[in-house]
Amino acid sequence: ALGIASGAMELAIAYSKEREAFGKPIHQHQAIAFKLADLATDVEASRLLCLKAAWLKDQKRNFDKESAMAKFYASKTAMKVATEAVQVHGGYGFVKEYHVERLMRDAKITQIYEGTSEIQQIVISRAILK
Repeated sequence: ALGIASGAMELAIAYSKEREAFGKPIHQHQAIAFKLADLATDVEASRLLCLKAAWLKDQKRNFDKESAMAKFYASKTAMKVATEAVQVHGGYGFVKEYHVERLMRDAKITQIYEGTSEIQQIVISRAILK
């Protein structure tokens, strides 16, 4: 999920630097710049959650809650970032020549396999409500 989110963000950033609207690259428009900033923040938060879960595992400590949080948040982030990357690409976001359309489809499955988002929420809630 984190890889999908990172890849979609990179594609959105690259496209926003190439595509022009109203005489300037679209990343110079505040709406796009703010969208990219929001996505970058979510991707970094996902990365940190994954790293914390991995660190706890390396330390041979319990990491059930943190791994569930990492999977839940990274999956949600992947879907959000991929969807927004399609939006940044406009009509081209649905064309197979642009990789973002596949990333959006791939992002959805991360919310389902290896434990649905709802299962991750059960694991998290049980851990915090002990």
